[in-house]
Parts: sequence; C-alpha cells; structure tokens
Amino acid sequence: MTKQTDFALRTLIYLAKQDSGKRVLVQEISTAYAIPLNHLTKIVNKLSQLGYIKSYRGRHGGVELGKDAFDICIRQVIEDFEPSLSPADCDNCVLDGTCDLKGHLELANQAFLNALGSKSLADMV
Repeated sequence: MTKQTDFALRTLIYLAKQDSGKRVLVQEISTAYAIPLNHLTKIVNKLSQLGYIKSYRGRHGGVELGKDAFDICIRQVIEDFEPSLSPADCDNCVLDGTCDLKGHLELANQAFLNALGSKSLADMV
C-alpha cells in the first residue's frame, strides 16, 4: 500500500475512536501520527469528497466520520486510494511469457482484497 492509503486508513481509525459527534482538527491527527500536515490535508480532502468524512470550517470546525464505521468497507477505501492494485509492474518485462510470478502475485493480491472485503472500519477499532 502507498503511504497515502495508509494515512487515509489511520485517519479513519482515529475518527472512529472518537465519541459520536466529536469533531477533530486535522492538526490533531497530523500530530498523533506524525503525518505532515500538508499531506494529510490532501488526504482529508479526498476522504471528504468520497463521503467517508465530513469536514467543517470555522470556529467549531474539524472533521468527523461521514458514515457509520460499520458502513465503511476497508477494501473499498483501499481501492479508492491505491493508484494501482497490481502488485508488480510486469509490462515490458524481459521475462514475459516465461515467468509465472505475475499470476501468483495477482492471486495473492486478490486474496488480500478478499480478506478485507468483509471488514468494516468498526472491525478496526
């Protein structure tokens, strides 16, 4: 997984651990996980656009979950954040046609995603 996906999942887990209705400042999450604030702000923006979280501006601003933790599928979050779910770049490989690694990696990747398919954010906290 990319760091962006890792940080998105950490952000969701952090928010899921909060009391219902409590808004958290992005800076608080950034500090808790030592994630650069600029990077986390972009991730929070994307999480908000995808409906995973709600973002509020102003004096009583912050972020909170946009859905119930039981309704957030971990596999879907990964699929939304990973630029490619291919475990290896086998395009233009000199071993193409003589190597079975690609097929095995694809099977392993599917097993990974299938294992997370039934897991919700609520299962992570």
